[in-house]
Amino acid sequence: MIIKRKPEDLANYLEDTSNIKGEASLLYLPKDKGEVSASIEQCCRKKIPFTVSSGRTGTTGGCVPGGGAIISLENLNKIIDIDKERQLIRLEAGITLEELNKEINKFNLALRASPTESLAFIGGAISTCASGVRGFGYGSIRRYIEELEVILTTGELITIRRGDIFSQSKGFDFEYKSRRFKFNIPSYQMPKVKSQAGYFIKPNMDLIDLFIGSEGTLGVITSCVLNLQKIPFRLFDGLLFFSNESDALIFVDKIKALQRERLLFAASLEFFDKNSLDMLRQQYSFVPNFEAAVYFEQEAEDQKSYNSLINKWQVLMEESGADIDKSIFADTSRQREIIFEFRHKLPQMINEFLRQNKQTKAATDISIPENNFSKMHAFYNECAQKAKIRYVNFGHIGESHLHFNFLPQNDSQAHRARGYIADFCKRAVALGGTVSAEHGIGKIKKPYLKIMYTESQIEQMAGVKKYFDPPCLLGLDNIFKKEILFNLG
Repeated sequence: MIIKRKPEDLANYLEDTSNIKGEASLLYLPKDKGEVSASIEQCCRKKIPFTVSSGRTGTTGGCVPGGGAIISLENLNKIIDIDKERQLIRLEAGITLEELNKEINKFNLALRASPTESLAFIGGAISTCASGVRGFGYGSIRRYIEELEVILTTGELITIRRGDIFSQSKGFDFEYKSRRFKFNIPSYQMPKVKSQAGYFIKPNMDLIDLFIGSEGTLGVITSCVLNLQKIPFRLFDGLLFFSNESDALIFVDKIKALQRERLLFAASLEFFDKNSLDMLRQQYSFVPNFEAAVYFEQEAEDQKSYNSLINKWQVLMEESGADIDKSIFADTSRQREIIFEFRHKLPQMINEFLRQNKQTKAATDISIPENNFSKMHAFYNECAQKAKIRYVNFGHIGESHLHFNFLPQNDSQAHRARGYIADFCKRAVALGGTVSAEHGIGKIKKPYLKIMYTESQIEQMAGVKKYFDPPCLLGLDNIFKKEILFNLG
């Protein structure tokens, strides 16, 4: 197994896109699950805290080490098996989403719920229960995970298959090989919205769902089995520009209503405010000086469906109040590629802006019940006017889930921005929403988790972690402070 200790060899593993910086003294680069197990055993024997590193595309510092060792899964990059008939794939955790789709596309298959960042590792995407642009139509990756292989700090390798093990009453009680597992689950109720804030909990839950989204705190995921989908017959996209933001929001409401009534099935529905468009115009000359934009992606199963949907969307666009001459309707692969790049460029530009100004992420990942979305949106605008800090507001409006990003240019602005982010989180929870819809809590959102859950409930989460990680060495300071873990009886 490759082990590195030189600071220059570790440097690239000490940050993610949140721009927070970590530290470590040791890097393991295992090539298979046997070497992963050996590296975990060494850390536990020497009592060295360790953090799992995947593609480092996260936004909350989850893979950023706070000392000790790093175990990178980049060499666990093999596809083990593809079952074309059952549309299943078994693969190791270190394969990127880009590599995954490239391989399965050969068989006219895809992971349609694929998260936004193509360079993310599948293990990292599972650890954060990632979703992305197609969440409106397909939800998060959770829906498509059939099996996980996980190595615990106790040295045990467990295989968890969907549908095999369910909780009863207040917890789990089952036997696996020669060990009996018995533990309680936290008592909280999750909000009835898209949420990735703490461990997934619900009555009679499947064990696999506890590990999905556990942010590298319960065990090390080494491989998985995913449910795939057929590539659609044809796709087309639209990018509509509005001179009035209210017209854009009315259009969004109309599309959501059609989707609820099963009169339409759009895969994506995204929003960009004026500041987002102003930022993107620096690199895309076709962006007009308008107040808002809405992006959609539509799939068709055959030619008849394609023709019908084209007509339906053309009518919707003409009735939307958008500027039809400025808007873009993309039905060729090249046109779709341009719009796809446009949608994904903004997060990259935000991260670059923050790096240039030596600031860390100051953003929301909030989703809200649809009936309260307008209240949250109004609160964003109200606080933005008071803050007088540059910002952008964009994202997955189809799921009532926007990413409000402050763009602080100095430490004073960053301090004030964090205060407003806390206010946003408080308002979201009061409206029945979540402080984190898709990126997880990681290290930078721990203060916001306390807005959602009581101290006792967070301690219950820590209790679950300690059950699976008795030496308390894995992924420390993710989700909750490590001191909470150490203070448990």
